[in-house]
Amino acid sequence: MTDAVLPDAYDSTYPAGSPTATGARVETIGALVMRCGLALIFLWFGAMKFTSVEASGVAGFVANSPLVGWWHAAFGIQGTSDILGVYEITTGVLLLAGLVKPWLSVVGGAMAVLTFLITLSFFFSTPDVAEPLAGGFPAISAKPGQFLLKDVGLLGISLFVLGASLVKARSGQPRGELGARIFDFSGWWLRYGLVLIFLWFGCMKFTAYEATGIAPFIANSPLVGWLHAAFGIQGASALIGVVEITTAVLLALRPVAPIASVVGGAMAVIAFVITFSFFFTTPGVGEPLAGGFPAISSVPGQFLLKDIGLLGISIWLLGEALVGWSLRRAPMARATA
Repeated sequence: MTDAVLPDAYDSTYPAGSPTATGARVETIGALVMRCGLALIFLWFGAMKFTSVEASGVAGFVANSPLVGWWHAAFGIQGTSDILGVYEITTGVLLLAGLVKPWLSVVGGAMAVLTFLITLSFFFSTPDVAEPLAGGFPAISAKPGQFLLKDVGLLGISLFVLGASLVKARSGQPRGELGARIFDFSGWWLRYGLVLIFLWFGCMKFTAYEATGIAPFIANSPLVGWLHAAFGIQGASALIGVVEITTAVLLALRPVAPIASVVGGAMAVIAFVITFSFFFTTPGVGEPLAGGFPAISSVPGQFLLKDIGLLGISIWLLGEALVGWSLRRAPMARATA
């Protein structure tokens, strides 16, 4: 396995108070935020599926999919949405129950993996992913383009939970070995999936389309609302783009420079703390057509809610890079002693 540790392994693996133990503890916190964040997303999105506004919202994804397009003919638009709601709520419950009974989150993790494999396929089958106002692909729209791109990270979390749960449920058995392989692969996917998201979103920030699109998030935020006054709408967007691209590069340097990835992980954590705070400050998060909050709109509501999962990834990557840096640093320290 990689330098990463399974959740809760830090307490018996590394000396208390060491940088390695600190990194492992941060990993454990990140793993918990990922799991609980993913469960929250499934539960909230699942509950929304029973509303007509959400059924209409997902209809475009389903109707244009070669994988699930037949569902509308079989169950109708609302019936399809209701079935998805039951599936998503069940997945969310299993992910949480897996904290006590790991085999339950083996099932929940597998269901989550299947979910995001299908939703990521929508990125290639749904019209209007490309954004003509920004020059067309690879410039992508906020919805469905960027909304679906975040599922790259959520798929990584699903693989992580599945792998870790298999290891815990079947330690020392063939399925435990399979879980270890999935867990290792998920660590790679989490890192480079987040790199992809930061790079793509960062490059988009240099377009007028994206600068205008994120302006309400910034303008209504007590944390970063000053950026418009200081740099203007396009200048603020470009500055954020530079930060996001820098974060992606630093995260990607993990194999050769773990300390750079520690910095990148810290930057990613700060980024998603800020963007998730937009969930509470941006107008339009509640969905009036579905009765208002806790019913939330697809954009900005559900779009921002996904950031709780990406925050969990960032925390875990920060801890994983810190573990890697401290383990690599220890032999060097002994060699120079």
